[in-house]
Amino acid sequence: MDLRQLRYFLAVAEHGSILKASQALRVAQPSISTHLRNLEEEFGVVLFERSARGVVATSEGQELIRHARLILKSADDARESLRSRSDSPVGRVTFAIPTSLVTILAVPLIERTQVELPNVTLRVVESMSGYIAQWLLEGQVDVGLLYGAQPNSGIDSTKLLTEELYLAGRDEASLAGIAESGDAPFHRLEPLKFVLPGREHGLRSLVEQSARRAGISLNVTIEIDAFSQIKRLVRRGAGHTILSLAALESDESGAALSVARIVEPVVERSVHIAHASNRPLTRAAREVERIAVGILREQAGSGWWRAKLW
Repeated sequence: MDLRQLRYFLAVAEHGSILKASQALRVAQPSISTHLRNLEEEFGVVLFERSARGVVATSEGQELIRHARLILKSADDARESLRSRSDSPVGRVTFAIPTSLVTILAVPLIERTQVELPNVTLRVVESMSGYIAQWLLEGQVDVGLLYGAQPNSGIDSTKLLTEELYLAGRDEASLAGIAESGDAPFHRLEPLKFVLPGREHGLRSLVEQSARRAGISLNVTIEIDAFSQIKRLVRRGAGHTILSLAALESDESGAALSVARIVEPVVERSVHIAHASNRPLTRAAREVERIAVGILREQAGSGWWRAKLW
C-alpha cells in the first residue's frame, strides 16, 4: 500500500465511478483498476460493490476511506511542515467556524491571512459546532471554533471567551411588556412563539436547559437550522428567537432586529479554539489560528458583543 493507491482509492469512492475518477485524476482507467485490485488483494477484502451504474464502497471500503483520509492528511501536513521552515509559512489550512460566528470572523480572517500569510491557501467552512468537532477528528478540518469544552474526546481546545444570548424580535414593539431597560427576564418568554434551530443543535439544548431552570417551557413553533433564515423569519413577524449578538450582527440579509439581554438566568456559552490531539498543527495552521484568535479578542474587547475574554 502506498499514498498513490490511497489517493486513487479515495477518488473512486468520492466519484462513485472508476471512469469519473480517471477523468478527474487524468490517469488511465486500467491503471486505477490495477491499483484497486492490488489494495483488495493486500487487505483480503472487497472494497467496492461494482455495477453498471458505478461503484459503492462496502463496509470494509468505508473503513478504509476513514483511514485513508487521515493518512493522506498526515502526509500532506508533514510535507507542508517541512516546507514551512522557510521564513514564510506555506501550505493549505482548513478553518471551521460555527454559523453564529461566521459573520464577524470569516471575512476578516480571510483578508488578514492574505496579507500576513501570502503563501498559505486558506479554506473556511461553516457549520454547527458538533459537526466541526467530528470534522476535526476525521482530519477534514485543521483548526476550528467550538462551543463548550471537549473533555476526553481526542480534541485539544482552549477557552477564548464566553458570550451571552439575547432575545430578538422584529422591532421594539415586539419586546413591549417583555423587556425592561434592555433586559428580558427568562420567565417572561413563556407566552412568545419562537423560531429556533432543531433539538440536535447545541444552542437549542442550552436554551431549553435555561428554560427549565427558569421553570417554564418555550413555545417553539418553527425549527430551522439556518441562522440567516431564522433572522429573516423574525423580521417577517413569524416569532422571536434567541441568539448571540455575534449571530445577530448586521449582515446584508436585512435590517437589524431589536434585542434584549436575557436575565434570570443570564444565558452564556463558551467559545473554544480547537484541533485534533493526534495531529500536530503545521506552522501555517498555527499562524491562521493566531490570526483568528486575535480577531475574536479584538471583537470581544470592543464592547458591543458582551463577550468576556479568558
